[in-house]
Amino acid sequence: AVRFSTLEAICKALECQPGDILEYKP
Repeated sequence: AVRFSTLEAICKALECQPGDILEYKP
């Protein structure tokens, strides 16, 4: 599982919102 803190760090690096990753579809 992805920890929220890790997800938040990725979002900061990619300059995106957490919801963007959670709703991401390939």
